[in-house]
Amino acid sequence: MHIRLMTAVIAIAVSTPVFAGLAPEFGTLSYAGTEIDFNAGTGNSNTNFVYNNYNIGSSGSDSWLTMGLSAQQYYSSSNGPVTNNGVDTFYAYAGADQSGNLPGSGRWGFKWSVTVDGAMPMDGSLYMALRVDGPSGGNWGTTYFPAPIGPNAGTDFAGQDVWTVAYDFMQMSSEETYGAPYAGLWDGMNYNYDEAGVYNFSISVFNDDPMDGGTLLGSTAMNVEVLAVPGVGGFAVFAFAGLVGGRRRR
Repeated sequence: MHIRLMTAVIAIAVSTPVFAGLAPEFGTLSYAGTEIDFNAGTGNSNTNFVYNNYNIGSSGSDSWLTMGLSAQQYYSSSNGPVTNNGVDTFYAYAGADQSGNLPGSGRWGFKWSVTVDGAMPMDGSLYMALRVDGPSGGNWGTTYFPAPIGPNAGTDFAGQDVWTVAYDFMQMSSEETYGAPYAGLWDGMNYNYDEAGVYNFSISVFNDDPMDGGTLLGSTAMNVEVLAVPGVGGFAVFAFAGLVGGRRRR
């Protein structure tokens, strides 16, 4: 997980990526017609992702950076379905996790994937930033101060992972987080699994630490709309209503 924080305040213009990218897509993670495996944990598929491809190759050779975001039910099917609109928004239910895996967690989690030509980036070759904004003002992370993608737990981002916004470290503000230089980067999620509303997720990927001159390669984003738990039979009605994933692809 990412707990690395910058020790100085700098201004970084995060705007248009410096490499050419394709329009956002929805569906199975892939680049140039080649499917990308999702290998974080077990039982986590590579389908129903919002993803972007950026050609970061040089000298006439293609090299595809693929970054994606998705949401899914947290462990157990008893948490109800997580569905989507086939474009960029997922639908999950409010309420406590029914699987018993993490006290305080909700019924859903989110996952990301960052690959180069379908494989994990070389250690430290790319930097990633993650930002989450909750429905009532809670937030965590920043797209301005990334951490390396690599194997070092506690300092690096994994190239692929599955998280829940209920994690303890995501409830802390930047001021409360060990090593943070100042307040104001983020406030903490203040997560409440009973709260309905929209969560906004975004990731940005850089070719190096921006403090060392790294530039933005690309970004992608998704929304998770958390709905009140329906009455008896509501889960089935919800799925039948046409919100089940994969209806559209663009």
